Amino acid sequence: QWIMVSGEARIYTMGGDSFLQLDSFSVSSGPDLKVYLSKKDIPFEFINLGALKTNNGTQRYKVPSGTDFSLYSYVLIHCQQYNHLFAIAELKP
Repeated sequence: QWIMVSGEARIYTMGGDSFLQLDSFSVSSGPDLKVYLSKKDIPFEFINLGALKTNNGTQRYKVPSGTDFSLYSYVLIHCQQYNHLFAIAELKP
């Protein structure tokens, strides 16, 4: 089965809080999809930002305060139940 994904991931700050925003986002359906900030392009030393809210459209996730984006430079969409990676995006400074 092919996994299709499109969109853009970016970090922004509002009122002292950081957020990950997925813009014009679309990904194939899957079970138990989570959004991770990761140090590598695989789920390794990652921060789980929670369940994917929807498979299509703009969405945002609060990032824990103090997160060092020079270390956590990848966004992953990951099926936690079956340990299957659906999408990877590198955050550009």
